[in-house]
Amino acid sequence: MDPLEKLKSMTSDFGIYQHGKLNKPDPEFGYALEDQARALIVADEFKDKKLQTIYLNFIQSAQREDGLLYHFYFYNNDKGFNNGEGHFRSEEYTSKSNVEEAYGITLWSLLSTNINKDNDLKKIIKNLIKDSYSWTSPRAISSALLGLLNLDDRDSLENELKTKLHNFYFNSCSDDWWWFENYLVYANAIIPWALWEIYLKRRCKTSFEIAKKTTEFLIANCQENNIPSPIGNNGWYLRGKNKALFDQQPIDAGYMVCCLEKAYYATKDSFYLIWAEKWYKWFWGNNIKNTILIDKSFACYDALTPEGVNLNQGAESNICFLMAYLAARRLGIAK
Repeated sequence: MDPLEKLKSMTSDFGIYQHGKLNKPDPEFGYALEDQARALIVADEFKDKKLQTIYLNFIQSAQREDGLLYHFYFYNNDKGFNNGEGHFRSEEYTSKSNVEEAYGITLWSLLSTNINKDNDLKKIIKNLIKDSYSWTSPRAISSALLGLLNLDDRDSLENELKTKLHNFYFNSCSDDWWWFENYLVYANAIIPWALWEIYLKRRCKTSFEIAKKTTEFLIANCQENNIPSPIGNNGWYLRGKNKALFDQQPIDAGYMVCCLEKAYYATKDSFYLIWAEKWYKWFWGNNIKNTILIDKSFACYDALTPEGVNLNQGAESNICFLMAYLAARRLGIAK
């Protein structure tokens, strides 16, 4: 079995398609920058040079005149994907936080992968670093930190972004709410994940304490009767309100496994290893629907819904599943 089979089937010579229609890529919705960046991280760990080159070329091609990056590439019409005609653009409806998160993931991928940093890539990295000083999204900041922590010479940005995360926590937490915001939404675990990594690389005690508190908060609030249960996107979980159970997304389970891997390395506490295995098994049926989200070809469905699974198989779901798989493999708990 080739764990990258699904990614390869979703990847054209230009990049990885954003969405799937059932088990086939859906060219109508084009490509998203963050999918190329996350896929680059996975391809790098699997040492697949062909995929690496495709995803890198997309990122380089996405440069705007101002030095930053376009968020999406769309085909010009329904038949455009047959002749390759299309164009980059940043959609008007894309929120500032979404763009920041795409940039943060891109910075993470470029700084953490074993690629030759030519002048073009160095320029992109420099522009993303410059832009990130103004970021306010905790997820974008956390992604950037996961990249910055790979630099031999510590960039001044690292400390500034770390301090932002600390302040988000101190300004939001209370006796019954140990979190960085007044809500739990998507990709939550990347925030404590980054703080665990800061502790492992820099031995920052404040990062350790916040990572521990917030990871335990996630474990406590993202479960039903000891079964992992990501926050549902149909309403999320606003402080003081009821928690949405559905739809549950693979990115949340994937990031939780990665976060718990770092928590285990930082503490050697088997509690985190046990929960990492539980969260990895969310993909394999250890969820509140007792439903497997991985098909026979090792591809991941897009969501766990009240009816079962969303049968589409998009880029984000499959990339984040592979991130979880790689973490689980390193921990010795992969199925």
